[in-house]
Amino acid sequence: MEATEARGNEPVREVLASVDGLRVQAVTIAPGQRIPWHRHSEVSDTIVAVTGQVVVEFRDEAPQRLAPGDRITVAPGVEHSVHGAADGACQFINLHAGGVYDFVAS
Repeated sequence: MEATEARGNEPVREVLASVDGLRVQAVTIAPGQRIPWHRHSEVSDTIVAVTGQVVVEFRDEAPQRLAPGDRITVAPGVEHSVHGAADGACQFINLHAGGVYDFVAS
């Protein structure tokens, strides 16, 4: 497992598994943090809420609020941002599947 320390106001990400075409992370977002707007060129993002309320925002769609156990899949190329409800803390499992992982800020 590979843990990434929080840097400034960035969430903590821990890579749980990584093989060709699949990357699994545990992501912890502290109060006031967020994953900034981005997209992925090839991979889909499947987000499974673990603790707190996870909010997934989209540029052209209504935001989705996930309670623990809820999940959503974001298709490749779709711009999105993730944070806790009311800027609160949350944790989720993130599966990147279907290609080579990248993070394209937007």
